[in-house]
Amino acid sequence: MSNGLIRVTGEHVQFTESVSRIARSLSPLGEAGRHVAESYALNAEMQRLKLKETRAADDKEIKLKLLEQRRRESSASLRQMRRNIGQADASAGALRECMVNMQRETVKPGLPPAERRAYAELTRHFTTALVQHHADLTGGVAKVIDKVLNGAGATALNPARRPRPRHRGR
Repeated sequence: MSNGLIRVTGEHVQFTESVSRIARSLSPLGEAGRHVAESYALNAEMQRLKLKETRAADDKEIKLKLLEQRRRESSASLRQMRRNIGQADASAGALRECMVNMQRETVKPGLPPAERRAYAELTRHFTTALVQHHADLTGGVAKVIDKVLNGAGATALNPARRPRPRHRGR
């Protein structure tokens, strides 16, 4: 079973070469880059499994539990990385470098569709994070990682809405 980014055989999860290339594009983040790439692949596979109803329920639950465990392990590593984030300028520079790397990879000819989609989606997430990062001056990398790991429901990239000022009537 595969979504183009991982292969699940029995109880083993294997990442494809596409995930390795994505991780290399995220290398400015250090070890966290590999975790982001793997977490993205696992998240994409979990979503695919949730949508696919033709598989037996027991088989699906075993795979989801395996993938969830891997995601939790990666999340723990990323939380540790977040605690260690230092200077705002350094992390903003890493975000920009990741975006350049991913944009460069996206346009390469012959790229598998799943990998091209991963680069495009991650570039969008990192762009949003960079804007928020500049506004907050801290934690931008950790916020985009939260978004990648936890999906659209994550609050890290959804800033609180400010109430609109009311204009007095005539």
